[in-house]
Amino acid sequence: MKLGKCAAALVVTSFLLTGCGNSKTVKEDGKYVVASLSKNKKDKNIFADDIFKDITNTNSGKSVYFEAVLQQLMDDKFPIDSDMKTDANRTVDQIKAYYENQYGDNAEEQLNTILSSSGYSSLDAYREAMVKAYQKSNFLLDYVKKNFDKTFDDYYTQASPREASIIKVAMADVENPTETESTKLNEVTALISSSKSFGDIAKDYSDDTTTKMNKGGLGVVDSTTGISNIYGKDVETKILALNPGETSEVIKGNDGYYFVCVTSTDKEAIKKVIKKDLSIDSPLLAYDMYLPYIAYQSYDVKYSDKDVKKLVNGIIDEALKERETNRGGTE
Repeated sequence: MKLGKCAAALVVTSFLLTGCGNSKTVKEDGKYVVASLSKNKKDKNIFADDIFKDITNTNSGKSVYFEAVLQQLMDDKFPIDSDMKTDANRTVDQIKAYYENQYGDNAEEQLNTILSSSGYSSLDAYREAMVKAYQKSNFLLDYVKKNFDKTFDDYYTQASPREASIIKVAMADVENPTETESTKLNEVTALISSSKSFGDIAKDYSDDTTTKMNKGGLGVVDSTTGISNIYGKDVETKILALNPGETSEVIKGNDGYYFVCVTSTDKEAIKKVIKKDLSIDSPLLAYDMYLPYIAYQSYDVKYSDKDVKKLVNGIIDEALKERETNRGGTE
């Protein structure tokens, strides 16, 4: 991959990447023309150099610029393939099915409202974004596979991973449980203090369909997993606070009451679990928002313009300094 000022500017401004290498590309005084405006019978050319300067004068512009550069690298090393498109289509189909189940005849209207508020003009635009998301996941996965031990050690230090299990007693209204719901909660509470194992209680009583058949097993969870979105912030906080072998008291969650148990925080055991299932769903791809910068650095990128090289390296340096600061001054 060889990166120049024109190509990167074109990406950011949604022009074709091939423009700079095309023999029909317009040049004026040695500068690439990316657009021309007409006013009062006079033409005004817009140059790649000017776009480059405008883009890179602000922090937000630098961020967008780096994403454009990163996209070029991914297109070169991990071009979009049928698997990525299939994964994106599956995701979109699942979203459509969810909205149809939730909203019936109003599903399309509700979905379009959510898409619009998220910055997508249509479901097809969201689909295209998902394809690129899967492309990026494959890019990061490749880095993690090549640098597994280093990445895992950092993940274990930063994200506090642990294996945990959960029991849910569902409530239609957590503030006003019915007599039946209260009876079940009391029964489970009593069993927690008995000799019956947590896993067996989960299998027999839990209302969490995702984990019930796995004896309540959540697998590996960490400080970045985001399980609070599913079960509630208090549930997540308690899981991260428990020591191995400890079980919580009853916790009020989003749509019921919960008990959680941490079964292991052993580094080697967790490492083995994660390595066994190393895929785009691995927590190693999501725990560090700065991982794209680190992965980008692992490639020998050639630059055709010294200003571009200086800018990109500067953006990466700033990002990694910010990462270190956020971690309290240590990598």
